[in-house]
Amino acid sequence: MMQTKCSYCGKPVKPEEVIKSTLLYRNGSLLARKEKEYCSRRCASHDQMAHEG
Repeated sequence: MMQTKCSYCGKPVKPEEVIKSTLLYRNGSLLARKEKEYCSRRCASHDQMAHEG
């Protein structure tokens, strides 16, 4: 069984419990998108806020 790590907190997550979320951030003057995997909606939300500056 392969586990992935949460992109925000680093906690191991089982594949069936992974929450995929698209992170929107600025790359210079462009708006960029990157899909990341998290352990919870809370971590996804916190990572988005961290990238908004």
